[in-house]
Amino acid sequence: MDPDVNKNIPSVSEVVEKNERTSESSVSKVEQGVSNEIKSKKFTWKQKCSLIMLLTADFMCYCSMSIMAPFYPQEAANRGMTQSMAGFVFGYFALVIFLSSPIFGKLCPKLGVKFLFIIGLFTSGICTVIFGTLHHIEDYSGFTALSFVIRGFAALGSSAYSTAAYVIVINIFPDNAGAIRGVLETFVGLGLCAGPGIGGILFDIGGFGLPFYVVGIFLILIAPLNIFILEKSAKCNLDGNSGSLTSLLKLTPIMMTCFVMVVVSMTWGFLDPTLEPHLIKFNLTTTAVGLIFLLTSGTYAISCPFWGWLSDRLDVYWWMMTVGLFGNSVILLFLGPCLSFLPDVLWLNMVSLSLLGITVGMSLMPTYQFILDSALENGYTDDISTHSVIAGLWSSVYSLGEVLGPVLGGSLMQHYDFSNTCATFAALNFIVGTLATIMLVNRKQMSLKGNLLNVFQNVIKPDIYPCNGSVDIVIEKDHKVIETIKTK
Repeated sequence: MDPDVNKNIPSVSEVVEKNERTSESSVSKVEQGVSNEIKSKKFTWKQKCSLIMLLTADFMCYCSMSIMAPFYPQEAANRGMTQSMAGFVFGYFALVIFLSSPIFGKLCPKLGVKFLFIIGLFTSGICTVIFGTLHHIEDYSGFTALSFVIRGFAALGSSAYSTAAYVIVINIFPDNAGAIRGVLETFVGLGLCAGPGIGGILFDIGGFGLPFYVVGIFLILIAPLNIFILEKSAKCNLDGNSGSLTSLLKLTPIMMTCFVMVVVSMTWGFLDPTLEPHLIKFNLTTTAVGLIFLLTSGTYAISCPFWGWLSDRLDVYWWMMTVGLFGNSVILLFLGPCLSFLPDVLWLNMVSLSLLGITVGMSLMPTYQFILDSALENGYTDDISTHSVIAGLWSSVYSLGEVLGPVLGGSLMQHYDFSNTCATFAALNFIVGTLATIMLVNRKQMSLKGNLLNVFQNVIKPDIYPCNGSVDIVIEKDHKVIETIKTK
């Protein structure tokens, strides 16, 4: 072989390096163009109307959940219902959502996202109106049974609506899903905050039924408006790996994220039966106690849009979950206070509750996007079926925490004190935060190894083919031939 000929034949490494530089330059220009397009892209009129409707529905639905807090326990006590039974009426709502959300996640692609959203709002509104008639029933058994039945159907409507809402967000706002979810969570918090106040005012004006009539009728009226306002979601493609809840739960990152969500939701919920007895020592009025309860949900509502926006902007955002968990554990030690050198004073409790709302939002907001990204990385197709299953899973797991939190918190408070209860939940947050950090760090390393393996197998894949006494070296990138070198 002529040595001069060899000099003119570029080496495989040179060809690969040249093509890699060209490819990286092209990809960089494309990414920059897409980024500029997204930044300059504004919401359409339909998107704005859809967002307003989602925010209104979120506010009114969660308002209907909390509107009965100021007066239902007394109404139930007048008919002989115990406090624990009345408390279970409240917790039963979250229990039904926990059980039904995965089912609605599977039904969502078949029934249609918009249909499920509208029928959920309508059902919730009807049941809210009917619940307002319970004060006409004086019999204990009838009042108790109907409280659970009507509350259960209202929870089914809320489960259907909330599951569909997450799918609507990811389909209508694909480039801003995290930020939009943050804004929606703000209105969830506002609904939970404003519900008791609205309920108390309307109860003073018109008695037991008026709060439920006002909120229920409003939900019924806005439900059909979504037929014309909400944008139509993309059609579901049932081919490929999509819509399998059992396969989804087998993925370690998703299971770990579910544990994170349960603990965060429990941390939020355990305060319901425990905080008021803890604050009795400060001789506060009922109104003042109610305002202190609003501190956590208020700071949560304010901070959620920022955490949602941040998770959208960051390529690596999983650390928000773990930092939030560690933040919860530290703040709960001050809330108790669990540290002997800290004074049990009102201002420290108020500051701790305010900070807890911020760290709870930080740990919770990235969870939905992380589950979705983990599913797509593991072969799930990016379609409505996958989004529906993930929405059902997220709603179910979060509701599980809402059920377990008050139960565990109430039990600990009954046998121990508030300080020990806070210490238990602080330890739970710390343990899950540590486990999540270890898993996610290892997951990142495994992902890097997988990328290197893909580079070796797919990006730089020299195949040698004999051809009439010569050898063709074919360089492939992403299964496409980018260079062929002929040698003799």
